[in-house]
Amino acid sequence: MAANMTDTRSRWRLLLALVLGASACWLAASNASAHAAYESSVPEFAEVLDQSPTEISIRFTQELFRREGANAITLTRADGGREVSLGEPEIGNQDRHVMTVSVNEALEPGRYIVSWTNLSAEDGDSDAGSYPFYVGQDPSLDEVEQDRLNAADLLIVYPGDDPQVSSEQEATERRGPTVVRAESVDGANLGVGPIVWLVVGIAAALLLGGSFGFYLGRGRTRR
Repeated sequence: MAANMTDTRSRWRLLLALVLGASACWLAASNASAHAAYESSVPEFAEVLDQSPTEISIRFTQELFRREGANAITLTRADGGREVSLGEPEIGNQDRHVMTVSVNEALEPGRYIVSWTNLSAEDGDSDAGSYPFYVGQDPSLDEVEQDRLNAADLLIVYPGDDPQVSSEQEATERRGPTVVRAESVDGANLGVGPIVWLVVGIAAALLLGGSFGFYLGRGRTRR
């Protein structure tokens, strides 16, 4: 009886180890596959410019893959939807997270929408999105609400809604949006995700090793 109970426990330990190992692999794969999402831009999200910009630059969370037609930026005037003439998109040679286009005409006062499509060089996924900026005028209350919804779609905080920014700071400087998604940090900081995978992997290895050790010991005992 005792031998049967021990045998059953060992099978459960082996099954648990396999489940933990599969979960660790799934977590790693989920974190690895992500789009080249919006991180920052010039002009900034919902920024009010005194004069027309000469170029638009967007930084993404992943490097971009150079493929004809896969990466593009368009600019339209929100009032009427007229498309503004832009140059060909360029991906930085030193930093492939950045895509830039030149603005070929002077922009009249108003609200403008920057739209993009891109292709990630890291996971092969495509992404698309948009963000607003203003030239020569502040946004209306309705436009602010639209921009807040747009910011939520991009997983960023609308400028000025960041609780860490005081009203005095808001009055003296315009801040870009705060990115909500987790940022990868080169070097020392591994982040929470990798630590979780490491703990799960160690636990799975210990359980799996213990189970195989038990069966190996039983085999030797039977001989």
